[in-house]
Amino acid sequence: MQENLTANRKGKDTTMRKNSTIKRPALQVIGAICILCLLLSIWPPAAADAAASSGSEETYVTTVYNDRNGLPTGEANTLLQTADGYLWFGSYGGLVRYDGSTFRNYSQEGLLLSSSIRSLYEDSQNRLWIGTNDAGVFLLENDSVSQITGPDDHSFLCIRDFIEGEDGTIYVASSSGMGEIRDGVLMPYTAPDVLGRTVYSLGVDARGRLWGAMDGGICAVMEDGTLVETVTSDRFFSDSNAQIYCVTSDNEGQIYLGTSGNVLAKLSVKGDGFTAADFDVTILQLEGVTVHNRICVTDSGDILVCGFRGFGWISADGTQTVFPESEKATSVNWAARDYEGDLWLASSDSGVIKYTPGCFTSPNEKAGLEGLTVNTIARLKNRYYVGTDQGIRIYDKNWNEKENQLTDMLQQIRVRHILPDSSGRVWIATYSSFGAVCYDPKNGEITCYSEAEGLRSNSVRTLLELSDGTIAVGTQNGANLIHDGAITASFGSEDGMENTSILCMTEGNDGELLLGSDGGGIYGIRGNQITCYGFGQGLEEGVVLRMLPDSEAEGKGFFVSAGSSLYYWDTQTFRKLTQFQKGAGSIFDLYERDGTVWILQNSGIYGIDKTALLSGEETSSRLYGFSHGLTGSLNANTWNDTDSDGSLLMATRNGISQFYFRGVDNRIPIGIIQTVQADGQLFDHPEEISLEDYTQRLTISFSALAYRDTSEFEIAYQLEGFDEEEIILKDQKTGSVSYTNLPGGSYNFRLRIYDPNNPENAYSASLRVQKEKSLKEKPVFWILMVLAIAALVALLTRLIMQKKMDRIQEQKKAYQQIVDQSMTTFAKTIDAKDPYTNGHSLRVAWYSREIARRMGLSEQEQENTYYIALLHDIGKIGVPDQILNKPAKLTEDEWHIIQNHVTVGGDILKNFTALDGIEDGARYHHERFDGNGYCEKKQKDEIPLTARIICVADTYDAMASDRCYRKALPEDVIRAELEKGAGTQFDPEIVPYMLQMMDEGIAPVQLS
Repeated sequence: MQENLTANRKGKDTTMRKNSTIKRPALQVIGAICILCLLLSIWPPAAADAAASSGSEETYVTTVYNDRNGLPTGEANTLLQTADGYLWFGSYGGLVRYDGSTFRNYSQEGLLLSSSIRSLYEDSQNRLWIGTNDAGVFLLENDSVSQITGPDDHSFLCIRDFIEGEDGTIYVASSSGMGEIRDGVLMPYTAPDVLGRTVYSLGVDARGRLWGAMDGGICAVMEDGTLVETVTSDRFFSDSNAQIYCVTSDNEGQIYLGTSGNVLAKLSVKGDGFTAADFDVTILQLEGVTVHNRICVTDSGDILVCGFRGFGWISADGTQTVFPESEKATSVNWAARDYEGDLWLASSDSGVIKYTPGCFTSPNEKAGLEGLTVNTIARLKNRYYVGTDQGIRIYDKNWNEKENQLTDMLQQIRVRHILPDSSGRVWIATYSSFGAVCYDPKNGEITCYSEAEGLRSNSVRTLLELSDGTIAVGTQNGANLIHDGAITASFGSEDGMENTSILCMTEGNDGELLLGSDGGGIYGIRGNQITCYGFGQGLEEGVVLRMLPDSEAEGKGFFVSAGSSLYYWDTQTFRKLTQFQKGAGSIFDLYERDGTVWILQNSGIYGIDKTALLSGEETSSRLYGFSHGLTGSLNANTWNDTDSDGSLLMATRNGISQFYFRGVDNRIPIGIIQTVQADGQLFDHPEEISLEDYTQRLTISFSALAYRDTSEFEIAYQLEGFDEEEIILKDQKTGSVSYTNLPGGSYNFRLRIYDPNNPENAYSASLRVQKEKSLKEKPVFWILMVLAIAALVALLTRLIMQKKMDRIQEQKKAYQQIVDQSMTTFAKTIDAKDPYTNGHSLRVAWYSREIARRMGLSEQEQENTYYIALLHDIGKIGVPDQILNKPAKLTEDEWHIIQNHVTVGGDILKNFTALDGIEDGARYHHERFDGNGYCEKKQKDEIPLTARIICVADTYDAMASDRCYRKALPEDVIRAELEKGAGTQFDPEIVPYMLQMMDEGIAPVQLS
């Protein structure tokens, strides 16, 4: 049984009785309303309205910074972004630097002796000029602030603007006139018509002439400090009421004049004079932007027009974008565009305003939907139907609300789904006694299908029009089909459906109706036959929230949201898709556009490349949510629709958001090393730092200068030379790391800001760290340690072998500060066995080092030679004193013991590798060049070079010293022996150096 309901019962009980009728007067009113609705639905839209609804326009998200959210002021006079990436704000609350996370107030810290900032300017040397309202000019350079002195009469304290000339001269505008900064001093111009007058802004034209917009709507032009012309608006503007309010110039020397109206002029100089013929004049007009406080021209050619009312942006290609007063653009004093593409305004009314490109718009403000949870939205021609828990709302194409008998009837009724059908009717799924409601806008007729007419349940969740025009109705207790105004089929538990709560529906291959259930998987209905697709085919979850037919699969492939998991179903098996990132929670809805699969979750929309998703490859996904303009979180079991431009109208917990199936470019922010602290000493933005060896703690603070909340990036850092791998910070804009007791050496701290979806897209910054090595970290220290251990081992060996030493006179100190002292002690210990050779090791070491120097060896090689030579006789520790000091001829056994001292010495030192080749001097200094030495019979280059050098030095000192069995030999005898032994006993290339030393009188050497 059908029930025709055409009642208007606004403000009354909306529960309708079956077969109820309406009195004639009410029917007349309803008829009039229906006719009006019909006329409105077919009335053609105005051109302006059509343009306003175009999805091609860029959308922006507005963020206001003031004293309520971190900025220490409720107003702003000026702002800019410096070349290093920082944003600077000037206000009556001080000079503030912003890194995307933290506001730093230089005035509050006492670094700047003024809290009233009127203007900011960065020159070609990246110096920041600061104009104050009460203290003149300051300069910030290398993180140090200095004050620029001015005239003696304390004028030029209120600074309005700066500009740089082609020669680097900095010009200044103030409430006292114009001037220039020369040799660190502000020099005013004394032209009578300029001095003492307020100059608001400056420009420099292509001929180097200085333009200054003054009070009274006059622009003064100066050349070499002389006034050459005064320009009024009638020179270039036909509107006599448009006075000149501001002036600026671009990098090409083009002059821009702002006015008290909504027109501005761009002047390109082509002549020497100041008539209109001397310029190419372009008049620009920005509707909605009036009383131009400032024009800012970016390096890329964008013209930013700051108005007392409104803000306008003219891009380099001529495209105009206007932000009206309703978008916080009031009393705009200054504007800038940061490197990420955001627009920033300094406003006297609002503070600092940021416009960030987004990908959502919303009709909420116009439609009065703010704060309202929307369950469903549908569009039919020029009408929007919005379903909530409090009923249904109807809007025209301009989002003006329209009330009729349908809105009256469904007041306070929970509306779950709205479906326009191909016949121009609107179907409404309700949770009420009305069940499924069919509304025909053409005649106002309303028909209800409830349990009384055979509907499975009055709690209707979802609707679907099949290809033959049949309406499928999914309820809390099964499904029905409605055709030609009658319920023609019913499906429920008695038909084999274990779970009868239907969440979604779609039409599959060959007209099969697919029902997504709340726990039983998917039920396929073909005729009277029901097939369950679920756990047996690989579906791991039974809750099916959405089914999206694959556009390329011809009805044989579906993307399926099973709660928090995404599957691909080829009508035979389910394949779980896991190789992409998404948020926690369920996937509420699915869409496919131009090769991208869009999945809707609580916090927004993720875009995923479809080909990569189906290939099984790891693929990136990007979230578009609140920071992109989404008005409210999304919810499960809600229904969306597309607008006439193809955009998606989305039901949210805060009205409606409109998404255009496009994202926002993700530019990687600049990374900067902000401060370095070494044991309490602070350094700002260093590129390199040197640390003393006693530095205990090094703290490095860094930041990603990310001003766009929509940018997706991660921070990675590594102290190369210390950290084994990069440390990654997620969901952070800033960070710091401390290193305690860092070993001495050279390091490179590398900061990397990168796109997690494309790690090759990265920005890097680095800091070089050099820490002086402590004594124990130097090679000398370990040489001392090795030698100390070697000496100790030698002494112990001597004690064991001889058992004659009463005791060790003094235990060697564990650490020696001076290498020569320690090595001398070891050498004297060796030489002490033979009183006739006292000092022998020291002298041999000295001769050896001098020979190495004369041979051109490096300083390190000379030093190593000296140390090795000092210990060349360490093996004599193992020779008994009675043999070593025997004045008579040695026996063959005794001579063998003497010869074995080289092997003993080499073995003592062989395991000490701190000094390369330290055993060579002890083991091979008695080898002969001709191979007849001992103990290994090495010859020529087989003998290490150090041992060959020691051999010459050792033999010379033996001949030049008194021995127990003879006195020192005469010099001529020694010379003859050395010359005779060259090529046999000695390396012939080394002997000449020893002879040189004898000739120069430095051998024999006298060592104290």
